[in-house]
Amino acid sequence: MTPTWKQALFALALTCAPLAHAEDEVRVPLPTAPAPSGASLDVKVPDVELVDQHGRKVKLWTDLVRGQTVAINFIFTRCKTICTPMTATLARVRKDLGPRSNVRFISITLDVNNDSPERLARFAEPFQPGPDWSFLTGEPAKVKEALVALGGYVPDKESHRPLVLVGNALTNTWTRVDGLGNPSRIVEAVREARDTSAAPSELSAVDGTSAQDAAAAKYFTNTELVDQHGKTHRFYEDLVRGRTVLINFAFTSCKGACSPITQHLSEVQKRLASRMGKDVHMLTLSVDPTNDTPKSLAKFAKKFGAQPGWYFLTGSRENITLVLKKLGSYAEKPDEHNTTLLIGDSATGMWVKSPVMAMTDNIVAAVEHLNDPK
Repeated sequence: MTPTWKQALFALALTCAPLAHAEDEVRVPLPTAPAPSGASLDVKVPDVELVDQHGRKVKLWTDLVRGQTVAINFIFTRCKTICTPMTATLARVRKDLGPRSNVRFISITLDVNNDSPERLARFAEPFQPGPDWSFLTGEPAKVKEALVALGGYVPDKESHRPLVLVGNALTNTWTRVDGLGNPSRIVEAVREARDTSAAPSELSAVDGTSAQDAAAAKYFTNTELVDQHGKTHRFYEDLVRGRTVLINFAFTSCKGACSPITQHLSEVQKRLASRMGKDVHMLTLSVDPTNDTPKSLAKFAKKFGAQPGWYFLTGSRENITLVLKKLGSYAEKPDEHNTTLLIGDSATGMWVKSPVMAMTDNIVAAVEHLNDPK
C-alpha cells in the first residue's frame, strides 16, 4: 500500500543515520496521477541553461518554472512596436496581483545576438522588475529550444505575436493570452492557473508530481509563520512548495547546540548559494515562539550570515506547534528539541533525514541528488 504523507514523515522520524550511507536514507515516493483531461495546451518546459538580466545562469525549468505559476512573454530590446507596451502590460499585471502573488514572470529574448544581460537590464529597469521577474538570454541554440517549446519562436523576430503564456507547472495547466489586451484578462488567467485545483487522481504535472503536491498541501497546511524580517508566510505555499527544503529546529537563547548547528548550516548555505532563494529554501523553525520574536531571530540570523532564501521562523505558539508536530519535531521544552535536519522535495515526495552536523559534503550531496533514481 502506498504510504501517506503522515506515514512517510513517521518513517522519516525513525531514521537517523549519516547521509553518506545511501541505504539508510528515507525515500518515500507518493503516487503519480493520470494525465489530465482538458488541459488547454501541451507544454513541455525544457531545463535549458539561460542567463538572466543580472548575468546569472539559471535553469529554465529547475530554477524558474518548476512548482510555480508563471507568466511568460517574448520580447527583444530593439523592438520598435509591441515589446515595450507588452512589457508595460505585464508590469501592470504584476502590480495588480500584488507582492504576495507567488507568480513568477519570465521574458525571453527573440534576439540573442544583440540582447546581452546588460541590454535586458536596461530594458527592464523602467518596469521595476523584482526578483520574481527574469529577463532571459543565452546561447542561441538553448534560447531557441526554449522559444520553440514555449510557442514563442518565429523565424523573423519582427513578426512575433504579443502573446503571454500563462501556466501552472504543478497541474500542467497552460493557456495563451493577448499580451496587449486588457491587463485584467491576464490577471484573471494567472489567478485561474494559480488556483487550479482538483482531486489528486485528476491531476498531473510536467514531471508527474501534482498528486504529490496535493497530498503535501493537505498534510503540511498553510499555517502562517513569521520570518526574521517580520514577513508572514504560509508554510506550504510560500516556503515549501516547488522547492527543495532543508529544515532544522533551534531557539535563540539556546546555550547548547543551536549556535554551532547554525554555524555549520551557514557553510551549507555557502555551498548552495547559486540556488538559495530560488529552488532551495533553508528553514530554521523556532521551538521557543514565546521568546523568539522576529527581532531576536533577525539578530541571530545576522550573526551567522544568513542570506536570502534562509528563513528563521516564529509565530503564535499554536501555529508553531502545529508545524512542528507535522514535521515530527515537537518538544514540550525548548531544550529537548531534536537536532535533526530534514531535506525534502514535496513535489516528488522524496525526503531524507540527517544529523544536522553531518559533513557539509554529505548534506550538499543529499540536496543535489535527492531525486536521483534509487
